[in-house]
Amino acid sequence: MTFLNPAILWGLLAVSVPIIIHIFNLKRTKKIEFSTLMFLKEIQQSKYRRVKLKQLLILLCRIAFVIFAVLAFSRPFEKGYLFSGNSKVRSSVLMILDDSFSMLNREAQNSDFEIAKSKQLETLNIFDENDEIYFSTVSDLGKPSKTFIYTNIDALKDTIKNTKVSDITRDVNSAIYFANRILESSSNPNKEIFLYTDGQKSFINSNPAASTSIKMPELTKLNVILSGYRKGANLSIDTVNIVSKIFEKNKAVKIKCTVSNHNVFNVSNKSVVITSEPKKYRDEKVIDIPANSSVEVEFSIVPGASGFINGSVELAEKEISDDEIPNDNKQYFAFYVPEKIKALMVSESASDLAYLKLALASSEEMMKDSSGTKAVFYDIDQVTGSDLSKKDLSVYNCVIIVNKTSFTPDEAAKLKEYVYNGGGAVIYPGANTNIDNYNNVLLKELDVPYINSRFTAGENIQSFRFDNVDVSHPIFDGMFTQKTNAKDNILKDSPEIKSGFDLLTGNNSEPIITLSGNKNFLVEYSRGKGKALLFAVPPDMSASNYPAKTIFSPVTVRSILYISPVNPIKPAITGKDYFLDFSGFGKLDTSTINISSAPGDKPDGQIKLNEKNDLVNLKYFLNSNSTYRLTQKSAALFELPANFDKNESLLDKYTAKEISGILKTQLGSDVNIITPESTLTASILELRTGKEMWQWALVLALLFLLAEFFIARSIKS
Repeated sequence: MTFLNPAILWGLLAVSVPIIIHIFNLKRTKKIEFSTLMFLKEIQQSKYRRVKLKQLLILLCRIAFVIFAVLAFSRPFEKGYLFSGNSKVRSSVLMILDDSFSMLNREAQNSDFEIAKSKQLETLNIFDENDEIYFSTVSDLGKPSKTFIYTNIDALKDTIKNTKVSDITRDVNSAIYFANRILESSSNPNKEIFLYTDGQKSFINSNPAASTSIKMPELTKLNVILSGYRKGANLSIDTVNIVSKIFEKNKAVKIKCTVSNHNVFNVSNKSVVITSEPKKYRDEKVIDIPANSSVEVEFSIVPGASGFINGSVELAEKEISDDEIPNDNKQYFAFYVPEKIKALMVSESASDLAYLKLALASSEEMMKDSSGTKAVFYDIDQVTGSDLSKKDLSVYNCVIIVNKTSFTPDEAAKLKEYVYNGGGAVIYPGANTNIDNYNNVLLKELDVPYINSRFTAGENIQSFRFDNVDVSHPIFDGMFTQKTNAKDNILKDSPEIKSGFDLLTGNNSEPIITLSGNKNFLVEYSRGKGKALLFAVPPDMSASNYPAKTIFSPVTVRSILYISPVNPIKPAITGKDYFLDFSGFGKLDTSTINISSAPGDKPDGQIKLNEKNDLVNLKYFLNSNSTYRLTQKSAALFELPANFDKNESLLDKYTAKEISGILKTQLGSDVNIITPESTLTASILELRTGKEMWQWALVLALLFLLAEFFIARSIKS
């Protein structure tokens, strides 16, 4: 605190006046006691003490009156963070507008977003012409090519007026981190950050584990301007998941979405619509959603062609009374239907593969198009066991190994690298299999459970049959029209197994089909990004009649499709890291790839590959909810869906006091909060330049004067 008229403080010497008056009033008088009044002595002493106390209170009130009267005339002044006497302090100011779509939440007159923009325009009138002005939306923070400084205030006002909400969401720690990075290039020692936001809980983020431990520089001040307190009504589509794991042309692909009701009241008759491309497909379902709950909706799409299939799920019916935020009513999806499966078959003898090839050929026969032309779906390379080490496994969707006698350490390491990087392997041990070699070389390298031993039917057990089947596994998905009978149908069609390999299970593995006698017929191993399937019998008639059963062909085909990594599409979140490895796309013609959010439109940007690094982060291209297509010379390379962060649909807000406490803890410094009901201009001026306190001093002086008056009257009475 300082004083604008410090010379007036000499007036504090006037405090001596009431003290001197009080001393003279204490002039002692001679006391004479009369015998007839002796009994009143005790009463007189009690009354005398009360009078003395009131006189002391009068003295204190008069002293306080003089002090506060003098202070009022000396004009006490509380310093702002830019206070520098009578000189003007040059400052670098960064104005940040929260443009996440939760800002569409409505207050009494307008949305939080429009209120925040109007507050920004009002703030611009406060700054001095010497101040250095920066502006950014939350979604633009961190973009390397973005220019944040403005020299023309009118141009900045137009920019603010034309700003729209974004599908990109960040938390406050990320915003402050990038804000400090922007301001660190400024030469001005004083820096200010004005953050205009709705105070959404997911934005403020009070979870310490999610904090990036950003600390505010000493001369940087953070001011948070809140736009409102109200929590609006909202419905949202939170997730869209591709349930199917196997993708075939003309075979149904299951898609599930989650629709949430964030309101405290039930909603009914809400229409959820799914559409897909390239062939126009549309389906619709009507649902009811209880208050504060979610409902799952399942759709099926039958792709009539191979290649990339994309689409969206949308909450079609929107009423402002129960859904104020339209931006979270649509989510995108994409998947890939392979045109061909490139497989490597490894065996010691061509006869080992006869039944497998027959199963694949019958599958291709069923894939004829409308003209009757059979598609070549499986592109197969066949080698002997000794040639495995010579092949580049990365060019294959899957590796099928039948009756290979043993593995060298180099072959095992190669298969491990292939599986860990996302490849798939199907392994059929056979008559020539060396169990010790499989265990100590291949399975040990893969770090999966071993083969216990060979088992053989005898007098007690004439043959082993299927005992249990995990019909929920993707291999069996869609194999039968009625799920309830699927397990019974498979068990009835069980092969008779005379001998096989006792496959153990444990970590990183799960049985898919089990046999009587506590044996496993088919086991799945998950390692790294890939999978491997191990059968207990070879695909021939030597140990069982499995190839003669109707289940052989579909299980064979779908096992290969299941472990083939032909659908590596993972959905992205707008504005978040999304790394794509282009080394798996084969040899590209040029180093430039176009990315666009709408096929046929002009590219949103170009990706330039680095010769030394094919791993590219697409985060700065994914600016809105959409399906993005990557092309080169009009050829489609990849498609990916980008959707909003589902936390943005949660409209709960913190109070000003809660925000202040959370940010002080996370940032390590005080934060100024300007509430929605505060007068913006006056509040900012007080924060920046300070405020006079003489009014408070004058009020206190008058209060003490009034107290002195009432105490004095009580003495006289």
